[in-house]
Amino acid sequence: MVHECNVQLALFRNATQGIGTSHDGASLRREVETAGRACLKACEAAKNCVLPQLRHEGVEFTRHASQFIGCVAAYVVEMKRCIANMESMLVTLENLITVHFSTSESSPTDKVTPRRRRATSCRPQCVCSKLKTSYA
Repeated sequence: MVHECNVQLALFRNATQGIGTSHDGASLRREVETAGRACLKACEAAKNCVLPQLRHEGVEFTRHASQFIGCVAAYVVEMKRCIANMESMLVTLENLITVHFSTSESSPTDKVTPRRRRATSCRPQCVCSKLKTSYA
């Protein structure tokens, strides 16, 4: 059981290392989610096996319990690393969006304001060619 936890942890760690790189995408996110859930299930199964045996104090059990504790601690470290990467990526994206919108807005003098037209000089049949219709 502890070996299965280690295998799942290695798969999860491998998947999280691709976050924020050129390999990042929907398939990697699914892989991270799948590997994370599999690692959690393996740890749950090992916990359910280890906890009932706490009354038995043997060398073999102590070794397996120590390995399991180390594996769970490593899983927590990888989860924290994954969260840190995601938070960093989120901050970067928010900053890029803020910069994009703050620099893409034109100055107030460049904005088009329609002129007041006299109602008597403009007829529905005429095409008002002097009005700007594109604001792009």
